[in-house]
Amino acid sequence: MKYRNGFVSNSSSSSFVIIGVSDDTIMQQIAFKDGKFEDGEYRDVDCDYGIDHSCALNYYGSCGEPYYIGMDISKKLEEKILPELKKEFKQKVEEEYKIDIPLNKIEFYYGEVGDG
Repeated sequence: MKYRNGFVSNSSSSSFVIIGVSDDTIMQQIAFKDGKFEDGEYRDVDCDYGIDHSCALNYYGSCGEPYYIGMDISKKLEEKILPELKKEFKQKVEEEYKIDIPLNKIEFYYGEVGDG
Protein backbone atom coordinates (compact mmCIF):
# COMPACT_ATOMS: atom_id res chain seq x y z
CA MET A 1 0.00 0.00 0.00
CA LYS A 2 1.29 3.47 -0.86
CA TYR A 3 0.94 6.41 1.48
CA ARG A 4 1.26 10.01 0.44
CA ASN A 5 2.85 12.46 2.84
CA GLY A 6 1.99 16.12 2.51
CA PHE A 7 -0.79 17.86 0.67
CA VAL A 8 -2.76 16.51 -2.24
CA SER A 9 -3.85 18.96 -4.87
CA ASN A 10 -5.46 18.75 -8.27
CA SER A 11 -4.80 20.82 -11.36
CA SER A 12 -6.95 23.73 -10.25
CA SER A 13 -5.79 24.27 -6.68
CA SER A 14 -2.77 24.50 -4.43
CA SER A 15 -2.44 23.76 -0.71
CA PHE A 16 -0.51 26.01 1.64
CA VAL A 17 0.81 26.23 5.20
CA ILE A 18 1.99 29.73 6.06
CA ILE A 19 2.77 32.27 8.73
CA GLY A 20 1.41 35.62 7.66
CA VAL A 21 -1.16 38.36 7.95
CA SER A 22 -4.74 38.90 6.85
CA ASP A 23 -5.16 42.38 8.33
CA ASP A 24 -6.18 44.66 5.45
CA THR A 25 -4.07 47.63 6.57
CA ILE A 26 -0.89 45.58 6.97
CA MET A 27 -1.49 43.70 3.70
CA GLN A 28 -1.95 46.99 1.86
CA GLN A 29 1.30 48.38 3.34
CA ILE A 30 3.22 45.30 2.20
CA ALA A 31 1.58 45.28 -1.23
CA PHE A 32 2.31 49.00 -1.66
CA LYS A 33 6.01 48.36 -1.00
CA ASP A 34 5.88 45.53 -3.57
CA GLY A 35 4.25 47.83 -6.12
CA LYS A 36 1.08 45.75 -6.01
CA PHE A 37 -1.26 48.25 -4.30
CA GLU A 38 -2.11 51.64 -5.72
CA ASP A 39 -5.12 53.97 -5.62
CA GLY A 40 -6.95 51.71 -3.17
CA GLU A 41 -6.68 48.59 -5.35
CA TYR A 42 -4.43 45.58 -5.67
CA ARG A 43 -2.59 45.54 -9.00
CA ASP A 44 -0.42 42.98 -10.74
CA VAL A 45 -1.14 40.18 -8.28
CA ASP A 46 -0.49 37.32 -10.69
CA CYS A 47 -1.58 34.08 -9.11
CA ASP A 48 -0.57 30.63 -10.31
CA TYR A 49 -3.22 28.41 -8.72
CA GLY A 50 -4.01 31.13 -6.20
CA ILE A 51 -0.47 31.94 -5.07
CA ASP A 52 1.75 34.78 -6.29
CA HIS A 53 5.43 33.95 -5.60
CA SER A 54 6.89 37.03 -7.32
CA CYS A 55 7.92 38.96 -4.18
CA ALA A 56 9.79 38.40 -0.92
CA LEU A 57 6.49 37.25 0.57
CA ASN A 58 3.77 35.22 -1.14
CA TYR A 59 0.25 36.43 -1.86
CA TYR A 60 -2.50 33.84 -1.29
CA GLY A 61 -6.04 34.16 -2.62
CA SER A 62 -7.88 34.86 -5.80
CA CYS A 63 -6.06 36.78 -8.50
CA GLY A 64 -6.27 40.47 -7.81
CA GLU A 65 -7.54 40.07 -4.24
CA PRO A 66 -5.25 38.32 -1.77
CA TYR A 67 -6.64 36.84 1.45
CA TYR A 68 -3.25 36.46 3.14
CA ILE A 69 0.32 37.61 2.64
CA GLY A 70 2.91 35.34 4.21
CA MET A 71 5.76 32.90 3.95
CA ASP A 72 5.58 29.17 3.31
CA ILE A 73 6.50 27.23 6.44
CA SER A 74 5.63 23.69 5.34
CA LYS A 75 9.25 22.52 5.50
CA LYS A 76 10.14 24.57 8.59
CA LEU A 77 7.44 23.06 10.83
CA GLU A 78 9.61 20.01 11.48
CA GLU A 79 12.38 22.17 12.93
CA LYS A 80 10.69 25.15 14.60
CA ILE A 81 7.62 25.91 16.67
CA LEU A 82 5.00 28.49 15.70
CA PRO A 83 6.15 31.27 18.07
CA GLU A 84 9.65 31.06 16.54
CA LEU A 85 8.19 31.18 13.02
CA LYS A 86 6.08 34.22 13.90
CA LYS A 87 9.22 36.02 15.09
CA GLU A 88 11.03 34.97 11.90
CA PHE A 89 8.19 36.39 9.79
CA LYS A 90 8.17 39.63 11.79
CA GLN A 91 11.93 40.01 11.30
CA LYS A 92 11.63 39.32 7.55
CA VAL A 93 8.93 41.99 7.15
CA GLU A 94 10.97 44.49 9.14
CA GLU A 95 14.10 43.84 7.06
CA GLU A 96 12.46 43.60 3.62
CA TYR A 97 9.66 46.15 3.98
CA LYS A 98 10.57 48.34 6.98
CA ILE A 99 7.14 47.60 8.49
CA ASP A 100 6.76 46.75 12.18
CA ILE A 101 3.96 44.22 12.65
CA PRO A 102 2.69 43.41 16.15
CA LEU A 103 3.19 39.70 16.92
CA ASN A 104 -0.52 39.33 17.71
CA LYS A 105 -1.34 40.23 14.05
CA ILE A 106 0.83 37.39 12.71
CA GLU A 107 -1.04 34.12 12.42
CA PHE A 108 -0.81 30.54 11.20
CA TYR A 109 -2.91 29.81 8.12
CA TYR A 110 -3.45 26.68 6.08
CA GLY A 111 -5.79 25.73 3.33
CA GLU A 112 -6.21 25.54 -0.39
CA VAL A 113 -6.52 28.20 -3.06
CA GLY A 114 -7.54 27.74 -6.66
CA ASP A 115 -7.07 29.40 -10.01
CA GLY A 116 -10.69 30.22 -10.61
